[in-house]
Amino acid sequence: MTLNVLIIDDSLSTCQLLSRYFSELDVDQVEYCRDGLAALRLLTKYRDHYHILVVDLHMPGMDGIELLSRLSRIGFRGGVIIASGMESRIIEAASQVVINSRLRLLGALTKPVCQTQLQICIERLMMMAPDLGRPTSRLSAEQIRQAIQDDKVVPYYQAQVDSKGRIEGFEVLCRLQDGDHLQLVGPDAFIDMAEQHGLLNAISEKLINCAMREWLEIGRHPECQHSRLSINLTPKQLASNGWPAKLLEYCDAYELDISRLTVEITENQALDQHSQHASISRLRLHSVGVAIDDFGTGYTNLTQLCRLPISELKLDMSLVRGIHMDALAQTILKSLVEIGARLGVAVVAEGVEDPRDYAYLEQYPNIIIQGFLICRPKPCQEIMRWLDAHQKVVHLHAQSQPGMLH
Repeated sequence: MTLNVLIIDDSLSTCQLLSRYFSELDVDQVEYCRDGLAALRLLTKYRDHYHILVVDLHMPGMDGIELLSRLSRIGFRGGVIIASGMESRIIEAASQVVINSRLRLLGALTKPVCQTQLQICIERLMMMAPDLGRPTSRLSAEQIRQAIQDDKVVPYYQAQVDSKGRIEGFEVLCRLQDGDHLQLVGPDAFIDMAEQHGLLNAISEKLINCAMREWLEIGRHPECQHSRLSINLTPKQLASNGWPAKLLEYCDAYELDISRLTVEITENQALDQHSQHASISRLRLHSVGVAIDDFGTGYTNLTQLCRLPISELKLDMSLVRGIHMDALAQTILKSLVEIGARLGVAVVAEGVEDPRDYAYLEQYPNIIIQGFLICRPKPCQEIMRWLDAHQKVVHLHAQSQPGMLH
C-alpha cells in the first residue's frame, strides 16, 4: 500500500508537526504547501499522486474553503481532512462544502490535532477506498458460476443490538466457497465481477433461499423472537420490478412474517430511477423494511431521505469509527437521530469496534449498534452458539440490575 499526504497550511510549525505525525504512522510521502493557490497548482498537475489532503481554512490569498470548492472540479478523488482553529460552525460549513462536492471527508478537526485523530482518518480512507489497501484476490466469472452451481453460496449473520444489548436483528452477509478451498471469500472478491457478468441475481437467490431456511432455526431462539432479518440488494437489482414479488414469495414459502424482513440497499449507484422508487414503495406497502446502507459516503442525501419511504438508515462505519472523539461525526449522528425520530426511521451505527465508541453510542436509547465489538459475522451453527452465550450474559446483567427489562 502506498499512501501520500499533502498538508496545506500557512503555519510552518503546523506543517512540520503534522508531517512528523504522519511519518510515524507509516505514511509513504508527506509534503506541504503554505498557501491554497500553490496547492491548487500542484494538485492540478499531480491530482492522482496524493491520497489525503489536510486543509487549513484560514490562509492568506486563496483560503481553505475556496480551495475545497475547487477540488472536485479538478477531479480529486482522495480523502480530505479539515484541520482548523476556527470556530466549530465555520468548520461544519466547510465540511458541508466537501460533502456537497462528493469528496471523501475523513475528518473535521479542531486544532491542535493529535496523532490518534490522524490515524482514525487514515483508517476511514481505507474503509471508503479499499482499493488503496491490501490487494484482494478476485474470483473469475467462471469461479463464481461454479460456486453458484455447486451451492457454495453461504450466508453469514451479524447481530444488531440496541443500547441495552438486546438483539434487534441480523444482517445476512454473503460468502462464496471457491472450489474445495476451506477459506470462504467475502463480497470484495466477487461482487464487481458478478455484477459485470449478470450473476448477482443468481447469487442473491441462492443466498436468500439458504438464509430463510436457516432463519427457521435462528428465529425460534428466545433471543430472536422479535428480531429482523436483513438482506442486501443493489440499486440495479432494485430497478428490476421482479424483486418485490420474489421476496414476497420467499417469505410465503418459508412462513416468515414479512414485517420481520428488511432489504438493505447498497449505495454503489444513485437511487434516482422511477423503478427503484417504485420497488421501495411496493416493499414498504407490504410491510417489508427498507434500509439505506452506508449512509454518509454514498449517493443518498437528506433530501432523498425525507422523500423515500425508508424505515432504516445505516450510518457508515467510516463515520462511526472514532466517534467518541470526533465532534463532526457526533453532530451528524445527533442530527440523523433527530431526523429519524421525526420520520419514524431507525438509525443503525455500523462498524463499532472500539469500546469507547460503543460507550458514546449508548447514550442514544433508540440507536441500533452493529460491529465486530458486538458480534463478528458467523455461519448458522456458530451464530446459534453465540446466541446461547449472549442469552446467559444478558440474563446475568439483568439479575445485577433488577429494574432492567429482559
